[in-house]
Amino acid sequence: MSANQAPLDKPNGQGFRRIFKATYCSILGFKAAFKHEAAFRQELLLFVLLSPLAWFISESLMDFVSLIVVMILVLIVELLNSAIEAVVDRVGLETSRIVRPSKRLR
Repeated sequence: MSANQAPLDKPNGQGFRRIFKATYCSILGFKAAFKHEAAFRQELLLFVLLSPLAWFISESLMDFVSLIVVMILVLIVELLNSAIEAVVDRVGLETSRIVRPSKRLR
């Protein structure tokens, strides 16, 4: 095989099969985030509730699109934060402990 040719046995397939598989994995990721991340659920609820408000307070289509893009960016950052937390929890060697304040001595 020459240096310019890609191997034909890619694990995720090629072409449309790869796109469908990536889309399926993305949907599973959104479902997992919704199920396990309270902050993501809260921000998604706010997105749904505030989107109509964004329409009414916008003076132009560009204002509306800007507000929607900012709200979507908040969701994306929350997903990135959750991913980083999951990786750190999985890779970290220490166990997670909740430190509770000791009782006062009388």
